[in-house]
Amino acid sequence: MKIITAALFSTLIGTAAAESCPDSLPGRVELDGAGLALSYGILETEQAFCGKLESNTEAWVGFGVQPEGVNQMIGAHAIIALPLADTVQQYTLNSKSNSGIALTESQSLTGNVVAQEGGVTVAIFKQPLSGNGLALTSQNVYLLAKGRSNDLGYHARRGFVTLDFESNIISSSTTTTEAPGTPMTDAPMTDVIGTLDFQSNIISSSTTSTEAPDTSMTDGTPMATSSAEASSISTTSATEEASTATNFPTAAPPVSTPAPSSASLQKIGSMVFGGSLLLIAVLTI
Repeated sequence: MKIITAALFSTLIGTAAAESCPDSLPGRVELDGAGLALSYGILETEQAFCGKLESNTEAWVGFGVQPEGVNQMIGAHAIIALPLADTVQQYTLNSKSNSGIALTESQSLTGNVVAQEGGVTVAIFKQPLSGNGLALTSQNVYLLAKGRSNDLGYHARRGFVTLDFESNIISSSTTTTEAPGTPMTDAPMTDVIGTLDFQSNIISSSTTSTEAPDTSMTDGTPMATSSAEASSISTTSATEEASTATNFPTAAPPVSTPAPSSASLQKIGSMVFGGSLLLIAVLTI
């Protein structure tokens, strides 16, 4: 069979991924020498059948189920992909002619798309395992077919196949899910639990720090000072201090008076006593 190109594969996968069917399906059957294959898998989470038809020619392709378990097209329920109409829909095959192919009133397919590129036709679909009075199981007979062109008509090749539903389960790990966010760091995150001791961790007044003077401008930009500016500021500051010292002299510290000695006290006492006797004598006269 021809190889599916990257552009065609991207188109098909984009639609299938949105409907939870994985890119790669576990089961696969082929019609010998027909250039037609079916990849399939059972999606247990949604109880659905995921299918992908691949043909090595540009033509309509079909997949059908015969609930009676016989190798017969009439009475089968089919899924037909028409590339020109860009449709993948369900039909009932009432006869071998086009007039006997009836579109099913209630369509239950999801994620269905058909695309062609480089001579290859691919159709993707997802169908519930039960619905419209039909149950898909391994006991049914299934058929594959492809046309001679994109116009629906008599098939170029067709054949009957059996499918194994039990061995081709799609695990939840292979379904399309949203990628997790990238962590900010590569190191694993660890929860740390601790307690706070308020009694032993008191901040004393002697250990508190004084707020540093603001050295930034009003716009938040730190003020840069060159060596020349620093020298000028230092000289100006020294001059201002000298001028302040000249205009406002510092008061002299007070001189302490020594305490009188004992001899001085005796001398003063004698003088006071003598003066008192002289004053009494004058008053007596």
